Amino acid sequence: MGIFNLRLALMALCLVIFVVAFAGLLLASWRHHRAVKQGQENFHAELWVEIAWTLAPCVIVLLLVWPTARLFWTS
Repeated sequence: MGIFNLRLALMALCLVIFVVAFAGLLLASWRHHRAVKQGQENFHAELWVEIAWTLAPCVIVLLLVWPTARLFWTS
């Protein structure tokens, strides 16, 4: 029963990450579309955007690998 709960929790976590990432993508696209209409089309000049796009996948992978690796190490 413990493995089933871990798999269910990881599936729920993946779903939450997907929803948050998709919502963020939609928000960024909408804001960029509005900025282009106002003449501010330089979206990639922001350093924090580039850092976030680099760090977010790394953090997600590490958070998903940790429970899986721990499961394999204990069995």
